[in-house]
Amino acid sequence: MANPADAANSTGAAAVVSVKLPEFWKTDPEMWFAQAEAQFVLGNVTKDDTKFYHIVAKLDQSVICHVTDLVTAPPQQDKYKSVKDRLISRFALSPGVRLERLLGSSDLGDMRPTHLLAKMQELATGLNVNDELLKMLFLQRMPHHIRPVLTISDGTLLKLAEMADKLIETPRVAAVASTPAPAPNAVFDQMEDLKERLEVLSTEIRPLA
Repeated sequence: MANPADAANSTGAAAVVSVKLPEFWKTDPEMWFAQAEAQFVLGNVTKDDTKFYHIVAKLDQSVICHVTDLVTAPPQQDKYKSVKDRLISRFALSPGVRLERLLGSSDLGDMRPTHLLAKMQELATGLNVNDELLKMLFLQRMPHHIRPVLTISDGTLLKLAEMADKLIETPRVAAVASTPAPAPNAVFDQMEDLKERLEVLSTEIRPLA
């Protein structure tokens, strides 16, 4: 007959092996904890202490200093929640910073348009940014030779980004010749609308920064 203690130890050892977290992501702590919790579910890790020490084990010196008190004297209850809340509060971007990055630093660069859209959508999480406004910001960051084609598309934002992926791979001349540019007045109206929306959004975000 199997020893219950041996079975418990075996289950605990299996959980330790099955949970393999990457080093803490300073740039995206919320997604790091989301991944950690997914692994806890898959590894059947339910004990607060076990979750807590899995997290602590993945913190380097530059991060663990922010939770020194929790590590040296862990609370009696909610150890995992305490370390999670502390690290997210210290490393997560504020709404104001996310808005600033969404407006100014989310450039296409070497990324595919679909990757850029995913980054922009992540920055926009929790902000009062609807798909229409996000579409305008996305179009601003597209190369000039495919922007006219995308401007007249009425598909979803994801479909728009997928179309941009394909257009970027096609010859520039073909993209320009295939679709006429939008009327100057239409472009001007879009820019004015975007400016007004951004002013409203900045006013709403300012108290949260």
